[in-house]
Amino acid sequence: MGQGGFITLVNGTPYDWQRSHRHSYQMASWDDSFPAAVKAGTSARVYVEFSQGIFSNSSDDGGEVAYRLDGTPHGFEIQARSSGGFFLQAAFTQIAPLGHPQGSTVRLGWEHNGSVHFVLSGTTGAFTATHPPTAWMQANFGTLGTRKLRHLCMPGSHDAGMSTLTSGTAMGTRANVITQTQSIGGQLQAGSRYFDIRPVISAGQYVTGHYSRIEKFGIVTWQGGNGQSIDSIVSEINAFTAVNKELIILRLSHDLNTDVGNYGYRSFTQAEWGDLMRKLVAITDRVSLEDAPADLTVLPLNRFIGAKAGVIIVVEYGDNTEKFGLLDGKEFFTASQFPRFDDYANKDDVNAMVRDQLGKLALNRPNPDSPFFVLSWTLSQGDFAAVASGFCQ
Repeated sequence: MGQGGFITLVNGTPYDWQRSHRHSYQMASWDDSFPAAVKAGTSARVYVEFSQGIFSNSSDDGGEVAYRLDGTPHGFEIQARSSGGFFLQAAFTQIAPLGHPQGSTVRLGWEHNGSVHFVLSGTTGAFTATHPPTAWMQANFGTLGTRKLRHLCMPGSHDAGMSTLTSGTAMGTRANVITQTQSIGGQLQAGSRYFDIRPVISAGQYVTGHYSRIEKFGIVTWQGGNGQSIDSIVSEINAFTAVNKELIILRLSHDLNTDVGNYGYRSFTQAEWGDLMRKLVAITDRVSLEDAPADLTVLPLNRFIGAKAGVIIVVEYGDNTEKFGLLDGKEFFTASQFPRFDDYANKDDVNAMVRDQLGKLALNRPNPDSPFFVLSWTLSQGDFAAVASGFCQ
């Protein structure tokens, strides 16, 4: 018996991966685990186990499995290593994805009883693998630049400002409020480009918030907490775009003024939105279009970035009323100008969430020209779990 876990191989290329070699020493599970082929556009989950025992030196454990990309001269290896701790890595033996010279390796990590991942996508001359360059849009601009926004697949962040809990209600705790482990700047570095920002007024300041409206026995209260300030988000975006000419999409929604009393939280007034927008105009590379179309997602990426970065700010008013005639549609875009399907599962079970989201994806995005789709890969606490976490601080 030894440490076991999984690796998921994701073949995002148009080429089948054919296993060409395998070898291991003192591995409890390796040689017979990896499939003979991973078809183009599919994935394979593989169980791996290192050996641990009184008669074996676990630091000697190791394994290699090689795959070649059918019909090409390219190939790579997945390797198990145990010197200095257990880990898996990818070796780019006959391939050079963006940011990874041929012959280099990239650590995939190790999760005991968990899973790590290896992703390879693209075509000959334009491969991208796990841990791509930070500025991944620019690195792939030759391929992505002419594609419509609705044709791009980009990582996004739900309740993006909630990597910290700065203040909140009595029942708002880290267990039921925090949604991210990294600040906006950290999420940008990790590759996220679509951000769900929920602005809140708290103690007269503009911050992000994560709140729920709770109605029991005819009484309405709000519970939740505050995260990053809007000022810090603006600063982190500007620091990122100063060196990375990427497209960033901010979608502002769920606005709440929490200074009006817990029983009466409300959406922003026109004046309050105006104060927030005066903060957001400090975003250096804010996209401004005099001739913006009715649907921004039909425009190509190169309309927004190229020689410089671009930040699209989409505003969805909490009370569904339009408040800005002059700025809307030029520098601050309305929700109708960036239409998308966005409906989270509201489930606390992984399998139920997966079925819900993949079903909605198949139904609402049957082809690349379908509207922009937000795949909400998130679990939601049930009422009991959320309340219980409020007591267990």
